[in-house]
Amino acid sequence: MPSLSLFRRRDPWWEADGYAARRARRRHRTVSAVAFVAAVGAVCATAFAWSIHLGVAAAHGIHATLLLG
Repeated sequence: MPSLSLFRRRDPWWEADGYAARRARRRHRTVSAVAFVAAVGAVCATAFAWSIHLGVAAAHGIHATLLLG
């Protein structure tokens, strides 16, 4: 089994499934990817806000203030 098989998985019943099943699978995959990107963005924004609040950003030359701080 090749090591990249996890990234190139293919459903063996893809052609046998109907149009609605394929569309639902594509939609589920798209929604999952968008949710993952949103979660990663939220974690990055939180880390950046904490770095500003704790002064780590200013120590690295990023002079910013938080409006809620």
